[in-house]
Amino acid sequence: MTIELKPEQERLLHEHLATGLFRSIDDLLTAALSNLPRNGRFDASVRRQAVRRMKEFGERHQLSFGEPITRKSLHENHRF
Repeated sequence: MTIELKPEQERLLHEHLATGLFRSIDDLLTAALSNLPRNGRFDASVRRQAVRRMKEFGERHQLSFGEPITRKSLHENHRF
């Protein structure tokens, strides 16, 4: 298979190779492709982890999923 890369894509590949984490472009592509969702769907555990992290973020920053965002709360900490 022949793949044509945009210059930016090729630059990114070479940057990642330069880190030493990958021995070859084949290794880098295998690692990248193995992280893609299969069948166009995300793994349920990945989804649960993302939701957990969003909830933790909300708690850390005192946000609530049930509370609507109002114009007042949007402008509360806004500096002009």
